[in-house]
Amino acid sequence: MGGGASTEIGGVRVFKVHPGSPAAETGLEVFFDFIVEVNGTKLDPNCQSIFAEKIQESKNCPAKLTVFNTRAHSTREVTVTPREWAGNGLLGATVRYDVVDPAENQGIRVLEVFPNSPAAHAGLVPFQDFLLATAQAVFHDIDELVEVVTCNINQRMQVYVYNADSETVREVVIVPNNDWGGDGCIGCDIGTGMFHKIPAPRRPPGANAVAAAAPTGAWATAPVHGLPPPAYPPAAVPAGAVPKVPSMLGTMPGGMPVTMPGTTGITGGMPGIPTAPAMPGSNTGATGNIPPVPGS
Repeated sequence: MGGGASTEIGGVRVFKVHPGSPAAETGLEVFFDFIVEVNGTKLDPNCQSIFAEKIQESKNCPAKLTVFNTRAHSTREVTVTPREWAGNGLLGATVRYDVVDPAENQGIRVLEVFPNSPAAHAGLVPFQDFLLATAQAVFHDIDELVEVVTCNINQRMQVYVYNADSETVREVVIVPNNDWGGDGCIGCDIGTGMFHKIPAPRRPPGANAVAAAAPTGAWATAPVHGLPPPAYPPAAVPAGAVPKVPSMLGTMPGGMPVTMPGTTGITGGMPGIPTAPAMPGSNTGATGNIPPVPGS
């Protein structure tokens, strides 16, 4: 790894902010924000209960959070008042302790979306959207995305997506499959590396409202304007979905060899605060398309 000092930053990563919650009032950014201190106390990976304890101690009182944003590479102070509200927990946020290297690649850029593909029906936007992660795995490179997609063939896969135009993170559902009528199992060209990094922010972190998630089940059945109905594999057709239509697609670019690295991560239970599963880590770059998965 070299002899230089480590640039890794550890803290509580924000995965979801629920509308109407105390966390929603602070402008916390999903995925990119790491809470590194609470009321001046640094969060320790060897004692991951500190965050929950400090939040509980601050119930009904203002708590000062020190937040590092990996997109802007900046730190800011955020004040929140943990309290009972209409939803779960005192903050209304889904979080998990994690470690990140700010210099590493953030997300996989969507370069082209093929008609009638799973990517098209998930509403992915070419050149503007970046695939960030699922609740279980961060996409540092194409191999990690391929591994996750391969494990979710013909299944609904919820993915965090950043849009560079709106500068917001949203959740979409993709159903990877080999039956949609074209090459690849999600139907889009993707890239990582120097020319496919997330652009520098135009507004300071926290200035955007949190993108609201669609109600459960709505992603799979809601049509995308200007596209034909989704082509679901037989095992993944949700109730009320439109049946599969013939593919509009001809020949698509070929796939690329894939490798499937193992995954590692850190998890920490936090009473009263939902947690997301652990994430892997890696850092390489490439461009290509996710190939079909044999035998699916």
